[in-house]
Formats: sequence, C-alpha cells, structure tokens
Amino acid sequence: MSDGRRPRALLLLLTTAGVLAIAVAVAIVLLVGRMPAPVAAPAPSSPAPAASTGPSPTPTEAEEPTASAVVLSGGGFTIVATDGSDLYSYDWHDDAAPAVTALAEAFGVEPSTSTIEGDGTHFPDYTSYDWDGFALRDMVAADGGKPRDEYFQPSYVEITSKAVGDIAVTPEFDLQVGMPSDEVRSLEPDEEVAAADGSPRFFFAIDRSFDDDVENPTPEEYALWVRTDPTDQTVTAITYRPHSAL
Repeated sequence: MSDGRRPRALLLLLTTAGVLAIAVAVAIVLLVGRMPAPVAAPAPSSPAPAASTGPSPTPTEAEEPTASAVVLSGGGFTIVATDGSDLYSYDWHDDAAPAVTALAEAFGVEPSTSTIEGDGTHFPDYTSYDWDGFALRDMVAADGGKPRDEYFQPSYVEITSKAVGDIAVTPEFDLQVGMPSDEVRSLEPDEEVAAADGSPRFFFAIDRSFDDDVENPTPEEYALWVRTDPTDQTVTAITYRPHSAL
C-alpha cells in the first residue's frame, strides 16, 4: 500500500470506531432509562390489637317500681309506687285474695289471720288479714246466703298505725293515727258521739252510705269511723266501713 492511502484508511477506521462508541453510549443511556425505579421495602405493619378475653358488659335493666304507700279512699285502696304510679287498686266488692297477695308483697310479710264473728243477721263472719297496723277484713260467704255483691259490707279496712314498716298508710281528710281529738274536730267531722267508755268517736263522709237520704244497701263508697283512746283522747283506729245505726 502506498503511503498516501494509509492515512485515509486510518481515518476511516477511527471514524467507524467513534461512531460505534457513540452508538454504544446511546444504547446504554436508553437501557438505563427503561429500567424500573427501585421499589422501597414496605414499612412493617403495626401489630393487631389483642382480642379482649373479658366478658361483654350486661345491659342494665330498668328497676321495677316498689311500693311506698297504701292510699285509702271511699271506694277502696291503692298501693302506690315510689315513682307515683299505681301498683294495685282494690274495690270493696272485689275478690280479696289478690288484694291480700298485693299487700303482702308491698309490706314484705305475710299477714296473720283470724275470724271475726258476725251477728248472725246483718253481718257475716269475716276473715281478718292482719299486718302490724293494717287489717283487711273479708266476708265469709255462708252456704245458701246472699252473693257477695249483695252484701252491705263485703270487706272493710281498719288501720291502727301511720305505716306498716316503711310503707305509709294514708287515709282521707288528713287524718292520722295518734292525732289528738281536738285536731280531729278541726277537720270538721260529720258527726261526733261518745262511746261507752266516754271517749269521743268521729265520723266522716257519712253521706256516702245513703242515696237521697235513704240508706244504700250496697254502698260503693264507705264512711270513716275514727276511734280514740279514753285516756289521752288520741286517735287509735280509723276504719273504712259504711255508716249505719246498726
């Protein structure tokens, strides 16, 4: 080869090598640009809270109302709850068995029982259900006798205390066992008489026993009989029963 051709061949070789180097560099750049970015490792997750092993709370149940008083009226009595609601009501002509059960539950004790003999004509025998300070007396029906709803006094109540345990016993007209006779007079009773022992006896609401001035044979509402002690003349008993001259 002549000396003139060698430089041209060398120049061609170097040019080719440069082109190849540039191509390789471009290929590397493109390859690197297409590689995915490194993914960061996930952060460690917080541990799940441990499940409770204790018992589930029990829903609170509403408390049942309890008795606070027995309130008497002309037509019977009502057992009143601490929240003011009526727990049980009794009418003088009602069956006494449910009343005895309701009173025993209210007073928290069963009654003692005894028999009060009638007079053989106007009044039957009575079963007396007695708590300390409160007595419910219910007639004993005689074989072949009149039905209960035809009796003048099928049942009645006598109270000798302001309360039975924690249960107040409340009659009408602001009367109370233990009240002095002068205070009873201030309440304007319908009638006052002297008992055989000289003690004053008072009557309230005697008109309940009459219809147009005629004695009602089956009154729906009773009068109040108030007995006093002959010594200090304080009230010893208040009885709900029809007013009668018998």
